Amino acid sequence: MGATQEFTSGYGRGLTVAAAATGVVTLGAVAVQDGAREALRLLPLVALVVLAVWALLWRPAVEVSDGELVVRNVLSTVRVPWPTYRGVTRGWSLVVHTTDGDVQVAVAPRGSAAAGALRRRGADDDVAPTGGPPAGDRPVRSYRPTAETVGDAIEARHDALVRAGYLDGAERARTEHGLRPTRRVHVLGLGAAVVLAAAGVAVLVTG
Repeated sequence: MGATQEFTSGYGRGLTVAAAATGVVTLGAVAVQDGAREALRLLPLVALVVLAVWALLWRPAVEVSDGELVVRNVLSTVRVPWPTYRGVTRGWSLVVHTTDGDVQVAVAPRGSAAAGALRRRGADDDVAPTGGPPAGDRPVRSYRPTAETVGDAIEARHDALVRAGYLDGAERARTEHGLRPTRRVHVLGLGAAVVLAAAGVAVLVTG
């Protein structure tokens, strides 16, 4: 029906790149001033900081497609098949309601008052704020996600799927096939953080 929409933070990506660049410069300066050995000792701490910034600011995202809704947060990724979707709530951040409970969306904080006023005015004029899903096969990426814009995109996609008949019999299919949201914990990222933290503590303890 439409292109996949991805919502991610451009500000967060910029900060992640800045953190990585700062880490490289710091390691280089230490290597020049104190030697490569000291730079290697500092490497786990620098890597841990960059990993934390990446996990907090770069990785979180939302993907809205014809097949499912994917919410990627700091610690886990939740995949929501459309038959299990039950709506959204726009508060201080976006909340997706599913048959298995609520999913907080880390990348979609509440927008500004001006954005809310524009959204309400669009609704008063019977103008859809986002229209339908974007056409085409290539993914469409937005770098300024808010609870309002992401929520609108999710609702628009769901409404379009309903109108097109793709969700006819969705409740029966959900029951018969046992469809439910799935959560995958970011084990590799958490493991890397633990290893780097342990290495950093070892460096501090050994002086």
